[in-house]
Amino acid sequence: MTYLILVFGILVLAPPLIKGASKPLPTVYIQMDLKYTWSEFCLLETYFKAKMADLVLDDHGHHLNVSQIYINNFDENCPPKNNVDKASPKFYIIKPGGAYDEVNKNATIKAYETLRYLTDNNLGVLAGPLFQRKIEKVEAKGEDAPPKPTGFTELERTYIAIGIACGILAIIVSIAVIVYVIKNKKNGGRTNENKSTREFIGEENRLHTSPEFIGEENRLHASPPHNVS
Repeated sequence: MTYLILVFGILVLAPPLIKGASKPLPTVYIQMDLKYTWSEFCLLETYFKAKMADLVLDDHGHHLNVSQIYINNFDENCPPKNNVDKASPKFYIIKPGGAYDEVNKNATIKAYETLRYLTDNNLGVLAGPLFQRKIEKVEAKGEDAPPKPTGFTELERTYIAIGIACGILAIIVSIAVIVYVIKNKKNGGRTNENKSTREFIGEENRLHTSPEFIGEENRLHASPPHNVS
């Protein structure tokens, strides 16, 4: 009986004691599917943690510590030993100075939302230049994971449509102003010349219709011609 209990205890406790075995996952964590293999990702551990720490602020508005980024399945896949499987790190945020199971749920969810936004908008470069176009998928998992986003709300879509319309209108107005300025510069000399001509013709018409001019013209027509001796 004692022997059976001993064997049972070994079977239950052995996996966590084996070097490289992953620990139990918390109620909320992030799984990121990368285009890197584990052989490549194992070399980026410090870089990955540093970039993840820079993305999230704690409750006091400070950046996280690198030591707060815990990759649960890192030890079982690294050292890589020519592991060509695609890397899918499962990680979460732990409390400052805390053990691996002291999870900061709020910070983990905030990290997920940030990463999801960057991935959905092709902004993976903001998670670090080495991760540009290398992030395939980001998921929050566990019983306390936030629900998957369903897309924009109607109000958000309305604001986006208004913003796009305003942007297009601004472009059209800018083009019209540029065309007007260019035309005005090209026709500057011609416009001044036409303006002077119009002013001259207008002045001439004004003189021809003035009472003085009409009276003088009538007087000349009414005067008899002079005899030449």
